[in-house]
Amino acid sequence: MRRISILIILLLIILFILLFVFFPFGEKKEGGVNQVVLKEQGGGERAESFPIRNPQEPEINLGEKAGIAVLFTPEGKEKILYKKNINERLPFASLAKIMTAMVVIDNYTLDKEVTISREAVQTLGESGRLSVGERISIRGLLDLSLLVSSNDAASALAEVMGKRKFVRAMNGKAKEIGLLNTSFVNPHGLDEEDHNNNLSSAYELAKMTEYSIENYPLIWKILGTKEKDVIGKDPSGREIPHHPRNVARTLLDKEGILGGKTGYTEDAGETMILVGKPFGKVKGNIVIVILGVGIGERLQKSEQLYNWLKTAYIWQ
Repeated sequence: MRRISILIILLLIILFILLFVFFPFGEKKEGGVNQVVLKEQGGGERAESFPIRNPQEPEINLGEKAGIAVLFTPEGKEKILYKKNINERLPFASLAKIMTAMVVIDNYTLDKEVTISREAVQTLGESGRLSVGERISIRGLLDLSLLVSSNDAASALAEVMGKRKFVRAMNGKAKEIGLLNTSFVNPHGLDEEDHNNNLSSAYELAKMTEYSIENYPLIWKILGTKEKDVIGKDPSGREIPHHPRNVARTLLDKEGILGGKTGYTEDAGETMILVGKPFGKVKGNIVIVILGVGIGERLQKSEQLYNWLKTAYIWQ
C-alpha cells in the first residue's frame, strides 16, 4: 500500500511538471507575438506585446560603429530588436542637442527674447545664420537648434544660464535619467580641440530619446516638423527672417516616422536618431540610434534599419 502511495505521488509530480512545461503560467503567444500577461489592480489583466524574430529574414549589416533599435512600450518595458556595440562609449555629435533642449525647457521661459553674442555667432557652423546683436526668442533658438542643428543657436541657449552651469545641468539631467555612461562637455556636440568630446552609448542615447518623447513632447513636435518660419530682430527692430528646414525632413513622409535628429563631426562621423511607431497592433515607440556611418549615409541607414524591422520580426 505504501508503494502504491509513493507511485501515485510521483505520477502527480510528473503530471504537474508536464503541465508547467506545455502550459506555462503568465505568458501567452498569440499571432506571432509574445504576450506577457500582467495582473492589474482590481483583478484584471493586460497584455504587453513584443514581436518575435522571423528566422527567414537574415541579419542586416549597416557598417556603423554602433547601433540599436529598441521597442519601448507604454508600460515602460523595452525589447532590443537590433544591436551592435550598444554599450561602447562614442562621440555622438549634434544628437547632444536633444539633451540641450531638455535643459532649456526645464529652466527657461520660451517666449523670452535674448541678444545673440559675438561668441555664439563664432561657434563653428553657419546653419543658424544668426547675427551679432540679433534679438530672438528662446523658442526660436530651440527651433533652429533642433531643425537645422544650429551650433550658434545651441551656444546662445547655453549662454543664457552660463556655459559651465548649463553643461553641469546637462550632466545632472543625464544622471537623473539614469545615463551612467553619458557625459557632456558642450551644448552643441562639436568636437573639442583635445578630443575630450561628449560621449555616450547607443543604448543610453536610446534611453535618453525615449525619456524625451515621454516627458518633453515639444522636442518631438519640433523634430516632426519639416520647416518653419522663425523671426529675429536686429538692434533697430527690423525683422530678420529665418526659415529652418528639418535636416531629416525626407524621412517624415514615411508612414510611421515621428521625427529624427541628425549629427556629424569628424570624430563622430555621421550619427542619427530616428523615432517611429511599431508595426501591426503593437503599441509604443521604436527608437533607432546609428553612430559612426559614412558621410551621406545616416538617413539611408536609419530608414534601412526601420524597414528591416518590419520584415525581420513577426508583428501582431
